[in-house]
Amino acid sequence: MLKAPITVQTTFGDYTVTETLGEGGAGRVYGGVDETGTAIALKLLTNVNNDKRRRFKNETTFLARNNHRNIVSVTDFGIGTTGQLRGPFYIMPRYTSSLREQMARPSQPDRIIKLFSQMLNGVEAAHLLGATHRDLKPENFLFSAEEERLAVADFGVASFISDELLTLVETNPQQRLANFVYAAPEQRRRGTSVDGRADIYALGLMLNEMFTGEVPHGTNYKLIGSVSADNGFMDGVVAQMISQSPDARPSSIAAVKDLLERNRVLDLTRQRLNEIGNTVVYEGDVTDPLAHEPPKLVGADWNDGTLRLTLDRPVHDRWIRAIYEMGNYSAVMGHDPRTFQFSGKTVTTSMPPHSVQAAVDYFKQWLPNATRTLHYTLLGEAKRKASEDRARLEQERQREETRMKVNAAIRI
Repeated sequence: MLKAPITVQTTFGDYTVTETLGEGGAGRVYGGVDETGTAIALKLLTNVNNDKRRRFKNETTFLARNNHRNIVSVTDFGIGTTGQLRGPFYIMPRYTSSLREQMARPSQPDRIIKLFSQMLNGVEAAHLLGATHRDLKPENFLFSAEEERLAVADFGVASFISDELLTLVETNPQQRLANFVYAAPEQRRRGTSVDGRADIYALGLMLNEMFTGEVPHGTNYKLIGSVSADNGFMDGVVAQMISQSPDARPSSIAAVKDLLERNRVLDLTRQRLNEIGNTVVYEGDVTDPLAHEPPKLVGADWNDGTLRLTLDRPVHDRWIRAIYEMGNYSAVMGHDPRTFQFSGKTVTTSMPPHSVQAAVDYFKQWLPNATRTLHYTLLGEAKRKASEDRARLEQERQREETRMKVNAAIRI
């Protein structure tokens, strides 16, 4: 802890640190402000030796030239000469917390996916710039609450070789073992090379942990699908990422992204196939009341050549079309169904006085005939639709099965 604020100066600025934020094998991190009052973090190299100085120089140079939003940037650097701030340091933006604190929040699948995508982007950018991190863990992903953004930090061990990692474990296990929870198997063996696939291993562990709260080791670990069924497709990706052999893992971050997307698509295809298989096609289901019970004639009135009839309920266009097209019927000469005009419950037609009663009698016979015609029409349409639906579902099933078969066979 700092007893009092300490100010350091570089060629380009003045910085006042007021608190200690953390300490690791590569140095100590302080919090403070620059001359404008903007919050900053200062990382100081402690216990300086030639090897640490070389690594710190590499880290500073790499981060100073970085401009990727998911990698921490160095904005200034210098050498402290006073008290606790004695030695090389660099300045970086102040972050709210780390991924470790974010993991403590209740699991929100959409947010986890968004954050993990940022983690992939940051590590991929580092790999493309020639830097393998080799010490990825939740504490090394810093979080900006204002931007909901993660940035990978602490490249101080990026140059570690396997023997050095193993030596750290062997020489001080009580202090160091916790730092290697996310280390790939090849990082624990002497004489083996360590490349970007070690970072992929660590990312696989963290992806599972972000969903389940557990770091997967061995075979019977808690699966993502057990806590988020919609994201169970990621379990196969995690299994490949944390394979014991580097050769069995995705070869790059781009391959991880591709694998996640292909597994997502395959899972959606399986869901669609299951949905198709559970779809019931209803055949011959006619629900229109007018197709089952005909309307009744409840009133008739003739006035000055116009016959006005009243039905017990309104009829719609499909029923009217049915009465016009019902086929066999008897009618007053020159007064077939098409001479009757329908509007809701009212029916009108021109009729001479001597034909009124016959017209009323014939009209009453037409009502059930029209209802039967409508029923048969709708029944035929329902059967045709059911047949079309079955054919469509079968085509879709074959298409989805072919898609799943082809995509599952692709090897990148």
